[in-house]
Amino acid sequence: MADAYQHIACCLDGSPVGDAALAAAIRMRSLGDGALTLVHVMEPGIEAYSGLASDAINDDALSARDWMEQMVALAPGSTGVLLEGHPATAVTEWARDADVDLIISLRHRGRVEHMLLGSFAQHLTYHSPCAVMLVHPPTASG
Repeated sequence: MADAYQHIACCLDGSPVGDAALAAAIRMRSLGDGALTLVHVMEPGIEAYSGLASDAINDDALSARDWMEQMVALAPGSTGVLLEGHPATAVTEWARDADVDLIISLRHRGRVEHMLLGSFAQHLTYHSPCAVMLVHPPTASG
């Protein structure tokens, strides 16, 4: 049997269907003793680009930290990382620097979102420095 992954990263976006990616990451980690890092990327809002810093930016960061702490509590022994910037680029750059050997992400954008925003999952598969596992969202029937 192949060695288990030494460092698994699980991308979380705060959506209700993101639980499927977290569950998959916890299952993969149970196969070995590797590290599990939960990753969330905060995209800068218009305030950041306008130069008009506001309390909203600080509130968003605090909310993200609180949420990440809740996610880490769901996966004992994991750590959480909050990144900023373009989500797919931030994750691939961070994964390269953090010696990640498996990224787990949920694939759930619809066709319209994909056309307008591009595909996070597609970017990961083309630019990731390691293996990528895409988890489909659960269907309504189970």
